Amino acid sequence: MGRGEKEDVSNLDLPDPLNPEITFYDTKGQKVTNQNEGVAKSVKTVLSYDNISIQQFILYGRGEILDPHGVDFRSNRNFYKFKKVPKDAFDNYIKYLKSKNTLYFTRARRLITE
Repeated sequence: MGRGEKEDVSNLDLPDPLNPEITFYDTKGQKVTNQNEGVAKSVKTVLSYDNISIQQFILYGRGEILDPHGVDFRSNRNFYKFKKVPKDAFDNYIKYLKSKNTLYFTRARRLITE
């Protein structure tokens, strides 16, 4: 078989590909469908009947998580990419987005750097 030829793998009994459910959150902590509006996201993947993987991500760049209520939010958004974070940090960040209480932002930031 040549290098560029496709091999028939239909008889290998491979599992179906996983289809993750992605939820984006905007600057107010509300769920949105557009990725460009999202500052945080949650990815839920069903691995088996009783095994579900949930991963949380926050926009992160320049050694800091994105502060959507900060001064330079609009101008510097291109420098940020989604980074996987612990569940506690994600929950605090969503609380910050909803309440604008900087205590939750500080907690989220500290939990990420630990």
